[in-house]
Amino acid sequence: MSETTVPVNSSEPIPGQLTQLLNNVYRLCANNPSMMTGPGTNTYIYGKNELAIFDAGPKLESHINNILAAQGTLGAPITRIFSSHTHSDHSPAVAALKSALPAAEVIGLVAPAGQDYEDLTFVPDVQPEDDQRFEHDGASVQAIHTPGHVANHICFLIEEHGFLTTGDHLMNGSTVVIIPPKGSMKDYIESLEKLSHHSIQQMGPGHGAVIANPQEVVSWTIKHRLEREAKVADALKSNPGFSPAQLVPTVYADVPTHLHPIAELSLHAHLIKLKMDNRAVETQGSWTYVAA
Repeated sequence: MSETTVPVNSSEPIPGQLTQLLNNVYRLCANNPSMMTGPGTNTYIYGKNELAIFDAGPKLESHINNILAAQGTLGAPITRIFSSHTHSDHSPAVAALKSALPAAEVIGLVAPAGQDYEDLTFVPDVQPEDDQRFEHDGASVQAIHTPGHVANHICFLIEEHGFLTTGDHLMNGSTVVIIPPKGSMKDYIESLEKLSHHSIQQMGPGHGAVIANPQEVVSWTIKHRLEREAKVADALKSNPGFSPAQLVPTVYADVPTHLHPIAELSLHAHLIKLKMDNRAVETQGSWTYVAA
């Protein structure tokens, strides 16, 4: 979900169109456009003799059929299905694919209990450890745990190309919304910092075009989040006892007002991070800054 603009690269995905991005790397965009998903959810396909799917997408019959048809187009079977997280626009197609392809190995983390918008049909065969590598079709895919947007989020690095599938951790042209309690701003920033230590040449986001300047975008996003945090702290200093809704017009003055209800979610995540850092306290929904 968009809050503000970041550097943009490449062309937008076209729903239903299989597009080659790199040698043996393809993108297939689902036809589920919305304010939250942009042109749709991106599914990535990798391999020559065996295909791996990254983020199968929503339970949309046309998209599921397009994924299955890619086996004929590319002349290879689907043997693995990787999932970045279990939001309803990213993983529900997995169950249908697993039914059609029972031998395919499903890799990802189970949905957090008691959370909204989670895909409870997602049942992985493997829950990967952080930095675990999977040998696929003579190459390597690395699972990088990136909690923040949600607790069970993973990015996957196709190491031969330095191509990182980012799910909802990073998008091209916008920042993502962090929604407490399953989303954590503290975890999100730490996960961004983790990515800065990996050799990444390009990023394939869950929504939008390929990111060709990944480390620039990672650095920009960290800087932007910390600048926003500073605005939250300054607003709290001037307005002790304000609620998140009362703080939004000041902290997100650069964001159109129709997006303020969504911005309030990320603002709340910033407040929780300040509380974890012992820089704010909450009393019945009202927040106060704590001087260091």
